[in-house]
Amino acid sequence: MNSTEPASFPGKILLLGEYSIILGGEAITVPLERFSGSFEYPANNTDAPDFARQSNQAIREFLGYLQSPEIRNVMSYPLDLDLLEKETTNGLFFSSTIPQGYGAGSSGALVAALFSRFANPKPDIASLHEPDTLRTLRTQLSRMESFFHGSSSGLDPLTSLLRKTLHVQASGKINFPDLSGFFQQTHTRVFLLDTGITGNTKPLVEGFRQQLATQQLNGELLKGLNNEVVHALLNRDPIYFSDFLAQLSLFQLENMKPMIPEPVSPIWRKGLETGQWTLKLCGSGGGGYVLGFAPETTDIEAVMQAEGMKLLALEV
Repeated sequence: MNSTEPASFPGKILLLGEYSIILGGEAITVPLERFSGSFEYPANNTDAPDFARQSNQAIREFLGYLQSPEIRNVMSYPLDLDLLEKETTNGLFFSSTIPQGYGAGSSGALVAALFSRFANPKPDIASLHEPDTLRTLRTQLSRMESFFHGSSSGLDPLTSLLRKTLHVQASGKINFPDLSGFFQQTHTRVFLLDTGITGNTKPLVEGFRQQLATQQLNGELLKGLNNEVVHALLNRDPIYFSDFLAQLSLFQLENMKPMIPEPVSPIWRKGLETGQWTLKLCGSGGGGYVLGFAPETTDIEAVMQAEGMKLLALEV
């Protein structure tokens, strides 16, 4: 990474891999450039707006976590925490348009911004395609973001920091796939469905682990279906992609009900029954965005408007 700090850090969408990545499954993340965040100072520190004060307080609490020896002493890229403390005292806050609790990477963008600004030394940009460097960077970002969720894969901040589409293999190796043109060539619309509800990652992940422990959910089947969709997308196979995506969607609908807000379930099922759209989790679920795919022949905006749902088109 060079010494010039980017102006802002985008959100992210976990295109594939939610929950199955916990089991060693593959994942694909894409930057969500529509939303972003950056560090700012209030014009008047004694009369800062509420959102700036709340963000500043959150950064102060994050700083306390980063100062703890068990975190500070395992950082491969040390953070200048004295400078961070000084800047928070001066009112530093994270100004962000990324919706919180929506699976759009709001905490990941904050972590990426903080790493970019305060890590010293930073990894050299030429080394970021080296597996060891990427693994080390992901591990540190994971430890940092765990403050917000209890645990983190590190992919949200890594995607925001690098501003690249990432493919995580089962081995943990990270590639930078080119997905451009696939959805256009297959005449597929990709969109986010706004549930109008904020989600909370930590209890949902804990509940998922409990489902696995009590054998209420077949983790190997979930991982297998997810990996098949990933491979179909990377191989640009539209038939396999559509088929396995529908199977993954049905599995989530039938086995991961706590992650799917109740108002969305009938719409989710209707899409599978009619073939007009396919929905899947976007991140941990429980609210926020749901990820959708629909053929261009479906007027998906009109359909979702009739269902009382807001839709956000995605360019992937």
